[in-house]
Amino acid sequence: MFSEFNWNKPQTWHQTLSAKESTILERAISISFFAGLTALCAQIAFTVPWTPVPYTFQTFAVLATGVYLRRNDAFFSGCLYLLVGAIGAPVFAEGGDMLFDSGKLIASGGYLISFPIASALVAEGLDRSRTAGVADLKAQIVCWTLAMLPVYLIGTVWLAESYGVDMAQAFEWGVEPFLIWDFAKILVMALVTTKLWSYSPPQD
Repeated sequence: MFSEFNWNKPQTWHQTLSAKESTILERAISISFFAGLTALCAQIAFTVPWTPVPYTFQTFAVLATGVYLRRNDAFFSGCLYLLVGAIGAPVFAEGGDMLFDSGKLIASGGYLISFPIASALVAEGLDRSRTAGVADLKAQIVCWTLAMLPVYLIGTVWLAESYGVDMAQAFEWGVEPFLIWDFAKILVMALVTTKLWSYSPPQD
């Protein structure tokens, strides 16, 4: 796979990284790379007064993982990210190094544990386009929007449990401020992957 990687044609990178012919080692490298990208993007974070949940670029990395890897590999990459954080590496937002605190999932843990599912759903949208050989904007936007539902649902439920507030308050903290932010990322990436990317076999 990597021997065929064409750095001069970024519009074909997704085809190379998601190739079915990839070896186990090549897949492992790709899975690890995107887990690392998620950890890196988690450090690009800022807080605002109206929500305890920080704004980060994690969801960008979650989308990118699904964009470039096949469904199962995207899921495993998200799981690897969680595993590394669970054993104490500072890979979460703002250098966080705990997934559990006193045996209990941290307040933002609901969002975190849903990331592998989200990446897999994003990848499903791209797999449909690759299989068809043409860009499928509708499939990608639908799959990517659906990908955010488990993030919002699981994240909100656990945020409410952690802070002892009702679902309405948790929604106001953990979903409402991020809707435009997240949809903008989905729209931009969907336009890029349907308008600029190639879905025909790469040419030498």
